[in-house]
Amino acid sequence: MNSGGSKSWQERLWRRAGLHKLGLRMEDYETKYLFSAHWREFRECALKAQEERRGENICERCPESTNKKAASELHLHHRTYERLAEERLEDVEILCRECHDKIHSRDGKSRARHRAPGYER
Repeated sequence: MNSGGSKSWQERLWRRAGLHKLGLRMEDYETKYLFSAHWREFRECALKAQEERRGENICERCPESTNKKAASELHLHHRTYERLAEERLEDVEILCRECHDKIHSRDGKSRARHRAPGYER
């Protein structure tokens, strides 16, 4: 297995363990965890920290000339799930929807993830 695969596997284990501590399952991540009071508060904290540091909220991956987005249009992406539910600011990055979709191999319109043939969840 390559290092990308083992990192992905480790991230999945961390995500499962963090959700389990909260009494949630893996399938609850997008429907419950990302709508929790904790996540909303943490997201606001991350956006505020970026605004204080940079003077504005922007996508951290887009070229500066193209990434002027309202804070409500920006996503918070986990770089790691090691501390899920106890995230630190360095565990996440602020992205626009397009960059977030690219990272997760999602179709920009349907938001469905593109999976390799034979991929099983």
